[in-house]
Amino acid sequence: MLTEGIVVESPGAPFKYQTLELDEHMREDEVHVKIKATGICHTDVIFSQEKTMPDMFPGVMGHEGAGVVESVGPKVTRIQPGDHVIVAFSCCGECSYCEKKQTGYCDVWFQYNFGIGRLDGSKAFTYPNGGRRVCSHFFGQSSFARDIYVKETGLVKVDKSIPFSKLAPLACGLMTGAGGMLNVINPTPDMTVAVVGTGSVGLSAIMALKLLDKPPRRIIAVDVVPSRLELARSFGATHGVNSKLRPDLMSVMMNITDGKGIDGSIDTTGRPDVIQNLIHSCARKGKVVTIGTGGVSANVEINLFEIVQAGCSYIGCQQGDCYPQEFLPRLLAASQEGKFPYEKLLKTYPAKDVAKAIRDMEKGETIKPVLLWD
Repeated sequence: MLTEGIVVESPGAPFKYQTLELDEHMREDEVHVKIKATGICHTDVIFSQEKTMPDMFPGVMGHEGAGVVESVGPKVTRIQPGDHVIVAFSCCGECSYCEKKQTGYCDVWFQYNFGIGRLDGSKAFTYPNGGRRVCSHFFGQSSFARDIYVKETGLVKVDKSIPFSKLAPLACGLMTGAGGMLNVINPTPDMTVAVVGTGSVGLSAIMALKLLDKPPRRIIAVDVVPSRLELARSFGATHGVNSKLRPDLMSVMMNITDGKGIDGSIDTTGRPDVIQNLIHSCARKGKVVTIGTGGVSANVEINLFEIVQAGCSYIGCQQGDCYPQEFLPRLLAASQEGKFPYEKLLKTYPAKDVAKAIRDMEKGETIKPVLLWD
């Protein structure tokens, strides 16, 4: 069937809205979802420029989808046509990690989500009239398209009264930030926490602290955009640090904490120099959590003596250590109660205006752009 999608022809090429052909051969464990809204994440932009994965091109990115189920394969048991769903990452649903609801660490997570198509290497899109194959299933979905096939394990069924524009952004960025804070930092009232980078991921991490009965005593937000620091304060941050004006991050952190350091910090930037400064600023037995990667080849140099002496934990965090089928309904419930007001981060664009949406995001004018397909 004919559909529309946003294709990146080659690494660094622009995102181009165009007609595509969706393969009629949906797999037995797949679901056909008609996408209504898609959040844009910096990860989409990073991978659209990734030269080390040439088999991804031409390809359809997008991994924060929401839409309506059109049809299901015979092995699908939990989802039905007509359901409204958030489309998250895919997993096997059978390995030991999936059984423990640690689905972000599925044995075949990389193959399902970065395997350049389906698990068997096939692709769901082609250019029309017998054209070339176009890579699908980015993060198990490729939701920069009006119609997609996705494995049932990647779907979260939701209430039909919630607008799709509000559902889509939860699938990655907002879930990752909130989960990184609640599931990995796991803050207590006596802690000092810090979040570096107050885009949608970082602000979600700060917002998530409203879900706690007693938030940490100090919540430090770090960014270079004053308006975002003000927004972080409105969500509960007790301190805002403009790192453009105060670049010595370690000195600033130690000054705020009277030399004791940060108990739990989250980096969303993926910058090695930032992560090194957070490790230097870590309190004894503290945690430094990496959420942003900044690219597949980024490396961080760590002093082992320092890590040992401080008992510091440097932790990688995949998708907020979340089980989406349980965590996303929790965030939606908190939103209904006014405790997770993430709608303040969103701005919608017609899907054809994807280039403008990305420009606005990169210029800092929009925190979380959401593409609408109708």
